[in-house]
Amino acid sequence: MSTCFHCGDELPSKPISFQEKEFCCSGCKTVYELLSNSNLGSFYQFEKNAGVKPSSKSKDTFLFLEIPELQQKYIQYQDQHQIKTTLFLPSIHCSSCVYLLENLHKINPGVLGVLVHFTKREATITFDPKRIQFSALASLLDRIGYTPNFGNKEEAQKKINKQFLYKLGVAGFGFGSIMLWSFPEYLGIATDNPEFRSFTSYLSLIFSIPVLVYSASEYYISAWKAIRTKTINLDVPITIGIIALYFESVWSILNADGPGYMDSFASFIFFLLIGKWFQNKTYASLSFERDYTSYFPVAVNRLNGNEKEIIAIEKIKPDDVIEIRNEEVIPCDSKLLSEEALIDYSFVTGESETIPKQKGDFIYAGGKVIGAKISVIALKEAKRSQLTEIWNQTQQKSNQTEGSSYQEKLAHYFLWIILGIALISGTSWFLIDPSNVTNIVVSILIVACPCALALSTPFTYGNITRVLGRKGLYLKNALVIEQMNEITDVVFDKTGTLTTTENTTLSFLDPIQKKDVKVFGALADYSTHPVSKAIFEQLNPSIASIQLTDFREVKGQGIEATFEGKTYRIGSAQFCKQPSDPKVTSFLMIDREIWNRCIFKPSFREGIETLNQTLKHYHLHLISGDQNHDLPKIKSLLPDLREIHFNLSPQDKSNYIEQLQKSGKKVMMIGDGLNDAGALGLAHVGIAVSENIFRFTPASDAIVEAKSLSNLGNLLAIAQYSKKILKISLVFSLLYNLIGLSIAISGHLSPLVAAILMPISSITVVFLTTFLSLSKK
Repeated sequence: MSTCFHCGDELPSKPISFQEKEFCCSGCKTVYELLSNSNLGSFYQFEKNAGVKPSSKSKDTFLFLEIPELQQKYIQYQDQHQIKTTLFLPSIHCSSCVYLLENLHKINPGVLGVLVHFTKREATITFDPKRIQFSALASLLDRIGYTPNFGNKEEAQKKINKQFLYKLGVAGFGFGSIMLWSFPEYLGIATDNPEFRSFTSYLSLIFSIPVLVYSASEYYISAWKAIRTKTINLDVPITIGIIALYFESVWSILNADGPGYMDSFASFIFFLLIGKWFQNKTYASLSFERDYTSYFPVAVNRLNGNEKEIIAIEKIKPDDVIEIRNEEVIPCDSKLLSEEALIDYSFVTGESETIPKQKGDFIYAGGKVIGAKISVIALKEAKRSQLTEIWNQTQQKSNQTEGSSYQEKLAHYFLWIILGIALISGTSWFLIDPSNVTNIVVSILIVACPCALALSTPFTYGNITRVLGRKGLYLKNALVIEQMNEITDVVFDKTGTLTTTENTTLSFLDPIQKKDVKVFGALADYSTHPVSKAIFEQLNPSIASIQLTDFREVKGQGIEATFEGKTYRIGSAQFCKQPSDPKVTSFLMIDREIWNRCIFKPSFREGIETLNQTLKHYHLHLISGDQNHDLPKIKSLLPDLREIHFNLSPQDKSNYIEQLQKSGKKVMMIGDGLNDAGALGLAHVGIAVSENIFRFTPASDAIVEAKSLSNLGNLLAIAQYSKKILKISLVFSLLYNLIGLSIAISGHLSPLVAAILMPISSITVVFLTTFLSLSKK
């Protein structure tokens, strides 16, 4: 049968020919020309007939996307240069789809980037609205066979689930019917009546056809795709087993030797589908991703007139007025109420360019305020899972771990080994007893299952992620666990990390002049730095009427703003251009005159001294931007610190991390994200300490609650425990396969029992990894 070069459909009687290739319709030919002209001809090297037939939708179908009110429903971010959207593309089905979509920019340069989420059948697309409109992008996707579904994704998923149940129902009906017609065979009645035996055998054959063609179709399709791409997956041995069992039975029926193994064939398919259904239900019930996102520690200030109220972000409702300060992330789509603002969307776009906004402008969730605090009115409800999703989409570090690839390689070679064992066993039994060959080969192919190997890693790391979340450590993704297990050095920041903003003491060295208390209080309130917070609480001013302008914060140095023509500063001696004084933490200045001086004495977190013992297997370092006032105290708490460095700028901290990495160290950096965001981003694992519930540090790989920092050694031990769970899962999987294969090779295992055991092994591994993970204290 001749098929279309692009989509693989059967060719009509008069196909369309182009460049010595044949197509079923002009749409497939057009897509082929489009790919060829865009130097994407290698699309077909991934998989022959890999394309999807374009729909016949009108060009006007997607014009609704040019209506601003409707367009906003599908946009995650928009500025003058780009729009970011995530679209549901149900036609995504293979590696070729991923390749084509992620090279969409070669077809249309207006597409800036595409990230495909294969399992979700979603694509996050960034495009330039000046070069391609949203509606044109949708039309382009439609033309190449990936029509966006702008409807209800849940309904589309329900449709897929319904089709699976139909296949299960057909298999169940076929299984029951064939068992009914095979009943006389079980009782030995059919052997005395050859005509009746032939009649029931052919009835079994008729009822088996829908089971073969419809119910088991997913296995053939998956196996065929794997073979055409020169790979192998679990469906390859399953398909070989299905075909062998079925055609052995057909041969038996045609030769009047009875129904053969038709009952085993039908029951085999039925129980395979039952196992698949049960697996999916089990995985859904043990889903860990939705659990740990709810632990996300983020809150905001909601304004009620002159009153402030701290609320969790999921309690934000449309029309709520919320206050966002410097370096804080905007938790939901909002409208700006302040006169102006500077927003950094690097969290969303990856580009650290600040965008000016004016009163009334729309602001997308995920933007970070730079400069003066602002007030916004919420337009949508906020979701922690939305911030988590953006966090997970940020670029991952290039550090690759060996655990996952090792498991994948083992599972891959396992399948080739099983095919070899099946071939050798089949040949041996053909010489011993040819009548048992089919049953034995099929049982070997089915009972041997690498799923346990493949499932142990994601479920172990997923459950460990959940355990760590319950103990106050929230990971960006499960890959961080593997990175944590490779750590050799732990580097601490001091202020806001080893020290706490609670029980601190701040003393002014000069008399307080009441005239400017409100202004300095307002200036301190613009920043989230511990010293600024302490100054604000000490002054305790009423700041409702104070409106500062030209606010600026220099990380690790200080803050300044203008009020009634005067410049007010709070900061270090260097920032305020004063001689260094070891007794002074910060200067408070009006223009060039000192208004006051203060000394800030933070208290160290309770339980910090236990880190010296629980982290004894790691090399410990301390880096700080402060002066060395607390050196004696630090040495008494953490005597095993190998390196201690003070007076470091944010860039110096980043340089220190790089030096350790160049010497071959795997570095974990722990800071508060204020003056060490760069170091957190460079480290093998960056952990931000969350004491200020308003702050969120996108550069980090994990967030640890401040009260859980003293328990860091135990948290790292839990991550290390995942290695033990993986070893136990590996041993269980190997034992199951060795025992199952031994019984199958000996001829004492039927295909029906093998079909039941295969999903049970996978489900057992899931429950085993879950139990072991959640039992870790």
